[in-house]
Amino acid sequence: MESSDYLIKDDDVLFTSMGEDAVLLHVNRGDYYSLNKVGARLWVLADGSKSIADLAGLITDEVEISREEAEKDILELAEQLAKEGLVKVAESPQDDKPA
Repeated sequence: MESSDYLIKDDDVLFTSMGEDAVLLHVNRGDYYSLNKVGARLWVLADGSKSIADLAGLITDEVEISREEAEKDILELAEQLAKEGLVKVAESPQDDKPA
């Protein structure tokens, strides 16, 4: 996974915020996942049209963290989300919903 990649949310994942944190539910498997404030914000921003590098820039505008640290953390989280089947990774921008 590279910072130039794009994250595409799986359509079978529901999201709800709980204060600053969030919970994801994969409806087909019944698995729950929790996200902290930054992870929750990443989930909201990851609409398939922004690269991981773009997302890091947006996060650093909102949270006191260096761009390098944000990009590293986002890459780690994105890899975990992809491993769990919550997102797909694309090399080019995607529409949020397929046509």
